[in-house]
Amino acid sequence: MTHITRISTSFLFATVLAFGAHAVADDSPPASGTITVSVWNLQNDQGQVGCSLYSKKDGFPMDSKKADERMMVQPSGRKATCVFKGVEPGTYAISMMHDENKDNELETSLVGRPQEWWGVSNDAPSERFGPPKFEKATFEFDGTAKTVKVKAQL
Repeated sequence: MTHITRISTSFLFATVLAFGAHAVADDSPPASGTITVSVWNLQNDQGQVGCSLYSKKDGFPMDSKKADERMMVQPSGRKATCVFKGVEPGTYAISMMHDENKDNELETSLVGRPQEWWGVSNDAPSERFGPPKFEKATFEFDGTAKTVKVKAQL
């Protein structure tokens, strides 16, 4: 019985060699990766920094509940780092806010102007009467590790 097991194992090994081990890997889905958001230019280390990852414009940049993923991290040294793991290749945009009072919301004036520091990928500027456009903040992600720098602004 042991002899039969050795023959089966040898046959399997020979079959893999004949068809090529990489043939199996070619059928697998693309590897997912990590997007690291490096936030800089914070004015202090108070509160928390919220980062949101969007794959569509719906909700960008103000409604983090519509983001694909979101997280809060503690700032340190007037910087913060958010790490999104297991992200599939695609087109994305990042928004961030420095939530100094830890209420999980970006404070705005009566006319909607941010009262807490914020930023988006590509450091896309605000529109004349509104937030930055999704299209100006997008970047391509190929599934390999990527770092996106975001400058906090008021």
